[in-house]
Amino acid sequence: MGRATRLAVGLTLGAGWLLRAQAWPDRTPVHIRRTGAFHGPPVTESSGATGSRGHPGRFWTINDSGNGPLLFLVDTLATISGTVRLDGATNVDWEALAGGPCGPAWCLYVGDIGDNRAIRRSVVIYRLLEPTDRDLSLKVVPVKDSLVVRYADQPHDAESLLATQGGDLAIITKGQEGESLEYPIPSTAWHLGSLTVRPRWRLPFGTSLLLGRLVTDAALSQDEQTLAVRTYREIFLFRRRPGGDLPDQPYRRCDIAGVDPQGEGLAWWNASTLLLTSESRGRRGGPITLLECPTR
Repeated sequence: MGRATRLAVGLTLGAGWLLRAQAWPDRTPVHIRRTGAFHGPPVTESSGATGSRGHPGRFWTINDSGNGPLLFLVDTLATISGTVRLDGATNVDWEALAGGPCGPAWCLYVGDIGDNRAIRRSVVIYRLLEPTDRDLSLKVVPVKDSLVVRYADQPHDAESLLATQGGDLAIITKGQEGESLEYPIPSTAWHLGSLTVRPRWRLPFGTSLLLGRLVTDAALSQDEQTLAVRTYREIFLFRRRPGGDLPDQPYRRCDIAGVDPQGEGLAWWNASTLLLTSESRGRRGGPITLLECPTR
């Protein structure tokens, strides 16, 4: 199936699902704070975010395709306090960033998983030990290892990467075909160097470019009980079941239309607060936003 056909099918399926899948409770986000914005180089297209364990009160972000293999340590005011070049990595289309354990250490996982035309035969996830140096003005860090991932069914565009406390990962696809799928990656895969993945579940709503419902990031809460999934216009919250499966419906949906110009990144800032990052658009910088989705 060609890209144009897949896109047309995705628009049709997504719109059809949206007519039937409105059982979740809608909420308006609260405590919305636009704390800063990226107004130009070096951070021009913040496509992923994850909180830093070694530098409390800061988070890591990345640029997407066409940029160098760089990670940036920033605070919520968009002040850059560290730049890390990942030696041995290539930024084909970096779209996702997650933090999690790797043995006794803490690692950052960089997802080179973007594929706008859905033609890449394989994608790559890089793993590096989180730099904890006080001076990160321009530090070169070697890739700890990398994992080549192939989809068993067909190439997918994806912008979401999850990491669990057990060291497992998961890719969630963007949903260009009308549905968003989750592909689990066990921690043991790093010993193999490459892995062919198969979908475990699909998100219980249709995706649609026409309606701005494409999945641009996702993140697990610190206790791993809640999965937050963002699109360009909304955030869905799910309670995870044992084994990582999701319920048939999210328990909350927050409308974030208009919060940022092109919503990309999502991370848990604390137990109740979500951090959002965005690409810039025109003269409007890419904002950093903190908000909460009410649980009642």
